[in-house]
Amino acid sequence: MGKKLSKVDTTFQFCDGGSCRKAKSEIAIREARGYLRNNGLWDTTHTIKTRCNGRCEDAPTWIIQPGNFWYKNLTPDKAVSIIKSHLEKKQPVDEYLLYREGWSNVATENERSITPVVFKQKTDPILGEVLVARSFASDQHLYPLFQYLFHDPKPISVQPYDADIIEIKSSHQVDYTDDYEVKINGNELQLRLTIAGIPKDISHEIADRKVSIAEVIWLKKTTIFTKAIRLKNKKGKHLVTLWIKEEDITTWNHILTIYLSMSPDHIKVSEEV
Repeated sequence: MGKKLSKVDTTFQFCDGGSCRKAKSEIAIREARGYLRNNGLWDTTHTIKTRCNGRCEDAPTWIIQPGNFWYKNLTPDKAVSIIKSHLEKKQPVDEYLLYREGWSNVATENERSITPVVFKQKTDPILGEVLVARSFASDQHLYPLFQYLFHDPKPISVQPYDADIIEIKSSHQVDYTDDYEVKINGNELQLRLTIAGIPKDISHEIADRKVSIAEVIWLKKTTIFTKAIRLKNKKGKHLVTLWIKEEDITTWNHILTIYLSMSPDHIKVSEEV
């Protein structure tokens, strides 16, 4: 029988992603769950292993609700003291906090700076003089991008590896129910790309179409298509290029703002060549 959620008043979200597991998160989780069971607190609390909480530099991390309290560098001793404080005193342990609601900054000594995406001038062996922004190749970015481009057709053309350019005129199905691959199928295009993380023993065929390099390209010369997204595998093999028409400002602005987190009014271009 499942837990009666109407009785639960506190939820503990234990990160057990890769970095947290390396930092021995499981030991702290075991102590926390053991304490809750032995003290008759299991039915009024809920514990969840969340995979990645997005703060690998502060591993292991927890999130406690209500209150949106984030904890860092968890150990078995810290785990029990945090639980006791929240459940008995209804207050956090400030010295172990990474963040709490209302703070403008996180309390960390390990903050990782995020390098903003910028366009850089390059001479491409195929396209010539271009501006290139090295963009994001994870499924968190690529799957929403494919949904945007293909569910409701945009005035784009697609150039798969070793094939002619295909103009997209109708909506396509974007299917990401497979463990690793996204499939784009419609009247004009049938395309399969690997966008999820893959194990080392995966088949060569799936690994060969794994997107590892994503580039947003802005051609300096004026042509029908002057902007593009080019996807390559780890070895630099071209997988597919998505061409955007010069007059399609809406799609270009979406790519800048959503995909690159860049304001269309303040496009960042590096002076370095």
